[in-house]
Parts: sequence; structure tokens; C-alpha cells
Amino acid sequence: MRALLAAVGACVLAGSTWAFVSPVSTSAEDKSAAKLVVSPEAHDFGNVPQDQRLVHEFSVVNEGTQDLTIGRISTSCGCAAAVAVKTSLAPGEATTLTVTLETRKYRGTVQRSISVASNDPARVTQVLVRAFVEPE
Repeated sequence: MRALLAAVGACVLAGSTWAFVSPVSTSAEDKSAAKLVVSPEAHDFGNVPQDQRLVHEFSVVNEGTQDLTIGRISTSCGCAAAVAVKTSLAPGEATTLTVTLETRKYRGTVQRSISVASNDPARVTQVLVRAFVEPE
């Protein structure tokens, strides 16, 4: 039983770090894959009041040579949401990732991350949004 728990723990630990590692590959297979590129990588809304709904559109491009399929899009907080206009992109094709950040009753610097999973073999792509929320 102890060995099973250790194995499960190792799998969970390994799984929790994979999204932050960008392996370097030289294989021909990876060079002929989908490649998700989001720009800009971060957006700063600047100084904003409380109880605002802020929206920014990021550009998403498939810079690879194979079709790109956007999978799960997740945010680091319930105050942020993100949706891609299209979830399947041919090589060279682009779409928009619309990110919404609610300032609610927060005060000070608010920074949230958005993770975009896809069939890009290199990584899960993350973008950031931030704002400085001024109290009323």
C-alpha cells in the first residue's frame, strides 16, 4: 500500500510540473507539429477602479506545419475568464483569445494567469493579465 501511495504521489508531482517545462527537441516529428503562439504574452490594464469588467483580446497563431487544436483553457481565479473564437487552426491561421478580468472589491495589484492547452507538443501556453485596483 505504501509503495502504491508513493507511486501515485510521484505521478502527481511529475504531472504538476510538466506545464512549466519547455523541452528542447531536435526530432523531425516535433519540427513538423502544430505550434501555438499567443501575443502579447501579458497585458497590463493599468490603474482601474473596483467592480469593473476588463476585456483584452490576445492574438493566437498556429506557427507550426500541422493543424492546431486548442483544448482546455483555464484561469487561475474565478474572477478571470477566457474563450477562443476558434479552436481549430490550420498552419498560419490566427484567432482571438478574449480574456475578461473582474476587479470586484480587490485592492492593489491583481495578476491572473490563463493556461491554453493544445496539441502543440512543446508546452501549455500561459498568458498573464494584471491591473492595479484602486479602492473607491
